Amino acid sequence: MEDQTNAKRERDRWGSRASFLMAAVGKLSANEKTKSDDLCVSSIDLTIFLHIRVGAAIGFGNVWRFPSLAYEYGGGAFFIPYLLALFFIGIPLVLLEVGLGQYHQTGDVGVFGSIHRRLKGVGLCSAVASWVVVTYYVPLIAWVINAFFDSFTNAALWETSTGSEAYSYFLDEIVGEKTLGADFRPTRMVWANVGYIALTCYLAQPSLWNRKHWSYCLLHDGFTSYPYLCIPRQGSEPSWIVGWHSCLHWRVGYERFGDQSGMLVKSGVTDLLFGWSDVRKSIIGILTAFGSYCPRDSPAYQNSLIISISNSFYSFIAGFAVFAGLGYLAYIEGVEIAAVAVSGPSLLFGAYPVVLATLPGGIHWVRLLFFTLFLLGIDSAFAFVDAVVTVTADSVPGAKFSKMQIVSVWCLFGFLIGLIYATDAGFKFLDVFDFYINYLLLSVGLFECVAVGWVVGLEKQCEELGPKTMVAYIFTTFGSIIVACGVWFGTLSTWGGFVAWFVLYLGGMTVTVFLLKKMRDSQPEENRRTWKELFYALYFKNVQDYVDIIKKQIGYIPFIWGVLIKHVLPPVLIVVFVLGAVASNDDGQSVFGHYGGYVAWPYQILGVLAFCFTAVTMLVGVAAPSLYNWTFVPQVEDSLVENDQKELVEESDSVEMQDTQGQVDESNSVEIPSTTDAAVKIS
Repeated sequence: MEDQTNAKRERDRWGSRASFLMAAVGKLSANEKTKSDDLCVSSIDLTIFLHIRVGAAIGFGNVWRFPSLAYEYGGGAFFIPYLLALFFIGIPLVLLEVGLGQYHQTGDVGVFGSIHRRLKGVGLCSAVASWVVVTYYVPLIAWVINAFFDSFTNAALWETSTGSEAYSYFLDEIVGEKTLGADFRPTRMVWANVGYIALTCYLAQPSLWNRKHWSYCLLHDGFTSYPYLCIPRQGSEPSWIVGWHSCLHWRVGYERFGDQSGMLVKSGVTDLLFGWSDVRKSIIGILTAFGSYCPRDSPAYQNSLIISISNSFYSFIAGFAVFAGLGYLAYIEGVEIAAVAVSGPSLLFGAYPVVLATLPGGIHWVRLLFFTLFLLGIDSAFAFVDAVVTVTADSVPGAKFSKMQIVSVWCLFGFLIGLIYATDAGFKFLDVFDFYINYLLLSVGLFECVAVGWVVGLEKQCEELGPKTMVAYIFTTFGSIIVACGVWFGTLSTWGGFVAWFVLYLGGMTVTVFLLKKMRDSQPEENRRTWKELFYALYFKNVQDYVDIIKKQIGYIPFIWGVLIKHVLPPVLIVVFVLGAVASNDDGQSVFGHYGGYVAWPYQILGVLAFCFTAVTMLVGVAAPSLYNWTFVPQVEDSLVENDQKELVEESDSVEMQDTQGQVDESNSVEIPSTTDAAVKIS
């Protein structure tokens, strides 16, 4: 008991599990700050912290992916699935990672390992996915730096070319694809890009050493200012007014909704989840890492709303800037906007720079665009690396090294892996890995939601409702969705899929209710719970009990969050994953394994191996959790959680005792008159 008291005193002294561990190995002195003290110790630091997290959420996708998705899926009509995904998928996932990272004061491995020891692989897989993304994110930043400096030596090209010509120049000269053969296999190193990758890795280190570094706020304020500067400048040009007219007609015109509604349901939401930066970056552990550096009592729900809405607002503003320029380009070329509006990299490195070059002093606007893209990318790259660094620092081996050493090693490793993108086929590798990583991210997101919505409190549910009841309920919920997806995508019948889901779910719930009734009838009548209590325990109680525990520390969490995490997000993620897995190309082949028409080696094989490696990493943790004991130290973390659970149980017991005492008092008040009456009769 004395040892436990001393351990608790030490934990209170050091504040977080990571800091306690580092203190134990002699890496911190009593006067040094703890992990949670690294950020958010004052209102000024909270502002810096929000700058960092918003900066991590906003990246290249806000500028090139959002406008292209809005263009492809109906302009204003696209906002219907986008807003649904924002409020029912994006924000809940952001709150999941921010809140749990903040509560457990550790990265993804520690968070999900604390929920269940067999879920360590989910957190480790999330960190691996983050590292895969950063290996091609850094080369993308390097190409932007290359294009920025090239604009000083080849300014005339950007001012006189068409959008397609500018994009071809970017691929051929900046990326170096002019030497590629018909099979797109790499043939040489582009040494200029090797240097720019090294420069990017070097620039990332100082801010990762110290999260209060001035560069975080500078980068955030720098890149967010560009659209707000660009839109008024465009609007002040009389010749651009027609571009704004075309932009508004396209962005808020709902006349295409009827033609695009089916595609929005089947493809638009899929692309949105595959590419939306909040969803991607919350799944790969970035927000968990940032949350772990915030005090446990910081308002997680409020912070999550700020991050998500800021990300979406920036996409909306950037979309107006892009489409206004494309509308003007269509006007001067005498074509419809559909003829010039392009998507993805061709928009960012082709059409849009050419449009900006038509402004007075246009080449300076082009340079400002590339500089802004650099700030967009480097800020997100910080976050990707930080997710891996946090998991490493929270592990048993990582606790023996300083933050500077860990960051330096990972940056060096990132540079070496990034060399594959410094070949003349680098852009092809980026395209392939960016595609295959999405399947992994959806899998990780599904397991994270299952962990919080279903694994938490499962043992207690089995004790209360019976293991057979829970097995039947779990198979009913997930089995009906999987079978319905098979019918839906196998027969291409949407209604057939819905009918299959309804029949299977109804049949499964009939069995579940039968088992519930059997369990209920076997209980003594005085202890028998109502059907309302049983259904609440079946559908909501486990996740809501968990919410009651964590909200004591991280603040208010709405009831709907638990409902979405348990009953909405898992089915949606399963449907989207299956939809992507069964998609086929123009030749009728499965896109998985035949993406983009690239040859099997090295593109398809490396892409599939990247997915399989990270998937095996997750499954090994489920099958053999002891293999991942080195990934984090659960003792202090478990104590924090156990204390909160103990307080919740004590409060619950107190309420039950009060209710029991009230029943006893009522019983006594009834019996006393009877005893008195009997005494009177006897006398």
